[in-house]
Amino acid sequence: MRALSASEMIAIWERGAAQHPVDRALTLLEACCGEPRDRLAQASIGQRDALLLLVHQKLFGDVLQAFAECPQCRERLEYSLSTREIAARSSQSDGIDKESHLSFIDGGMQVQLRLPNSFDLGAVAACTDMATARRLLAERCVLEMTRERRAVPFSELTDSAVDRIAAHLASADPQADVVIDLTCAACRHAWQVILEIESFLWIKISALAKRLLRDVHALARAYGWSEQEILSLSPLRRHAYLEMVG
Repeated sequence: MRALSASEMIAIWERGAAQHPVDRALTLLEACCGEPRDRLAQASIGQRDALLLLVHQKLFGDVLQAFAECPQCRERLEYSLSTREIAARSSQSDGIDKESHLSFIDGGMQVQLRLPNSFDLGAVAACTDMATARRLLAERCVLEMTRERRAVPFSELTDSAVDRIAAHLASADPQADVVIDLTCAACRHAWQVILEIESFLWIKISALAKRLLRDVHALARAYGWSEQEILSLSPLRRHAYLEMVG
């Protein structure tokens, strides 16, 4: 895992602006991890998100500063999370080579599964409703189904069987769905939110890239320097020059 230069941060922001969130996550991981994009896309979502937590640690530190709105009284709640503590909840932080296949028996039927990955999320992104997306995701993750040594086609599965498959996938990849418990300080209402680390990171990267561009604009006007010259300055020197130009 490596840090990004100012120029690389802006390039990632520019490239990711037109991408789907699934692709943005891969663009960022490809730049920071040095792994081939296809290999990163084959990692389970929990493994991917564990890597994104490491990216946050490298670029922005261990603490996630976040906020939420109470669904009952609309009070704004600010809270902080530790990326290390979140990663410690699951062994998915072991990397992208962890075994992602599992099996279970459901009503006499033997089911072989693999964990969902970024390719799967990209495939279901076009689904217009949750039920369709859920079924397509389950179908993509089923490797084999047999009953009394006879192959069972996916079309024979009931919605309840699909739900059980989805439950097994979620249980086997807990880092893919990190749930945060919150309590409103004003009305004491308790609720849960899902941490979407890829969206969280993208908001931070967008803000940083735009700030860097404002720095370029100010220093280019003051000194006539090129973008490359300005971004090659250390953050400390760049800030010092910005203070001098007001």
